[in-house]
Amino acid sequence: MHSLAGVSDEARDREQAAPLPPRPLALRAGVPDPADVLASYRAVGRDSRTTILGLLASDGVRFGFPGARVLDFGCGSGKVMRHFLPEAEVCELWGCDIDAPSIEWINAELRPPLQAFTNGPAPPLDQPAGSFDLVWSVSVFTHLTDHWAGWLAELHRVLRPDGLALISFLGGAMYEAWTDQAWEPDRIGMTVLDHGQGWELGGPTVFHSPWWLREHWGRAFDIVQMREGSAPREHGLVLLRRRSGVDVTPALLERIDAAREPREVEALRHQVRLLHAESSRLRAQRDALALAEAHRLPRRVAGRIGQMRRGH
Repeated sequence: MHSLAGVSDEARDREQAAPLPPRPLALRAGVPDPADVLASYRAVGRDSRTTILGLLASDGVRFGFPGARVLDFGCGSGKVMRHFLPEAEVCELWGCDIDAPSIEWINAELRPPLQAFTNGPAPPLDQPAGSFDLVWSVSVFTHLTDHWAGWLAELHRVLRPDGLALISFLGGAMYEAWTDQAWEPDRIGMTVLDHGQGWELGGPTVFHSPWWLREHWGRAFDIVQMREGSAPREHGLVLLRRRSGVDVTPALLERIDAAREPREVEALRHQVRLLHAESSRLRAQRDALALAEAHRLPRRVAGRIGQMRRGH
């Protein structure tokens, strides 16, 4: 095992010496302070390293033993990976993302020791079954809507028996900051806001209640530990261990068993209410734009007629 002790200074020095991505790639990876993109990019990655190592260590797991294979699922331009350069010298650290320019940049500037490949918007990954000891995924399932179950099943497939997955989620801390509404976990379940929004605008936002994660994700993984975010806008984290002997499919993960978990019904009703409210807001915006355009149109026509009369 490669001990965690004494690597923090080396990790900091290696990260500071490593090249930084172009500003658009850093911004696409998601930063809390767009006014200082690169500083914010580095800070989020540094904090993610501390959180990942702390959560693994609390379960007695040491990161980066020789021969281990680790995957950063949804790595962007390496925001988190770049802070694990020392560990990548003794194990294989891979990243994958749907954004080809980000992957090209990693392989051009940070390989070796990092390695990265492009994946499609839906499974599968171009990796054999049982090929990774650990997968982490930061700020990915917080945006996955239509393919969340397929991707979770895919992570189960590429993990070795008893492999670990560490995934961030949005709970009460982000929900209250995002919606200005009280967090009521019994009626949240899996809740999607801004479904279908383009990635250039941040994509959709997905919230999860702990009970819902245990009910659905727990069909494929044993939940080792779950930490809900407490500070405003703080992500939650769940550490999962791959369960063997289970045929994990998207249908299994998506299935609703209201008899076993009666909160499912109220969670669905709440999602419908939110979709209705969102639809009403969008309709009002559309109607307001149409009305404004209707008022502008006669003035433009009148102006054109005046030009024609003046011989222009």
